[in-house]
Amino acid sequence: MWDRDPHTEAKHDVLKIYLDAWFPIMASRWSTGICYVDAFAGPGEYRDGSVGSPIIALDAACRSEVSQYPTEVQLVFVEKEPDRFAHLESMVVGRDLPQRCHVTRRLGACEEVLLPELDGIKASRGPVFANFDGWGVDTPFELIKRVGQGRRPEVLVTFHSQWFTRFAGQEEVGAGDRVFGDREWRAVADLASPIDKRRYLVDEYRRRLTAAGFPYHLTFELLDEGNHPLFLVFGTTQEVGVEKMKDAMWRVDTVSGSKFRDPRDPNQLAFDLSDGDPNITLLLQQIREQLDQGPKTLVELQQFALLETVFKKVHAKTAVDRLEADGKVTCRRARSYDQFIVERAADSLF
Repeated sequence: MWDRDPHTEAKHDVLKIYLDAWFPIMASRWSTGICYVDAFAGPGEYRDGSVGSPIIALDAACRSEVSQYPTEVQLVFVEKEPDRFAHLESMVVGRDLPQRCHVTRRLGACEEVLLPELDGIKASRGPVFANFDGWGVDTPFELIKRVGQGRRPEVLVTFHSQWFTRFAGQEEVGAGDRVFGDREWRAVADLASPIDKRRYLVDEYRRRLTAAGFPYHLTFELLDEGNHPLFLVFGTTQEVGVEKMKDAMWRVDTVSGSKFRDPRDPNQLAFDLSDGDPNITLLLQQIREQLDQGPKTLVELQQFALLETVFKKVHAKTAVDRLEADGKVTCRRARSYDQFIVERAADSLF
């Protein structure tokens, strides 16, 4: 076991909030079974006794809000290190589980044992949430593609900072080819700016997620009080999945000192998330850039905020109101309030 980093704690808070909603919703709607996967499960807890992602998921799956439904709930934990696996086993074996909740543990590398296990339990018949919480760049894209072939798949992939620094320098290109699934990402070497390289890699991975069966995705960074980054990518087949994941993000306790950052933001602004008094500085900039391309409806700006930023739909209206009050935009009201047209003010220099 080892100490849990502060940004890992924040990530686990996001995961817990999301899974507490995901398990009962999926169990109530799918009679074919649901499945949670932890591909890099670890020992199940940290040195201070706080639990890791597999136990967070198991606790969420065992709640009465889930077990009241007749669907089968499968949890698959994969860990390749024998000592970590043994400790995880000790935390699961003998636990009193609901009748239709089943936990499978597999010792081995996820690229070798995960797919046969998922095929064996016919996980693709129902929703699958796969957590690929690796140490760096150890999630093969072939696994992402296979999970994406299911009926209602979702993935959460963790990358550490070396995902950018290593690949941007084209070192260990074999690892990069496995993560991206091909060699096209190597064009990043033609870019001069580190910020351009970073954004290129993020956009390339998002593009591949779409091709793999995840048309909706969310990318964000968690920063702890030491400014250590943890980069996360969430992919889903449903727009509502992005909404629920953002709800989880924005509910994480800001007292912990963690901040968020949009990895595609060239200015790399870091900010706290708080629904009470949201810091929308970045969103103001992003909406202004959208309006540089021409007028937009409020609905279009809400969709942009949801699918292309770390902000929620409701924040788009807040941003438009602020820009209008500052004389930066004008709003032409339509028959439907949500459909009013937003455009740059004629005398605004943005």
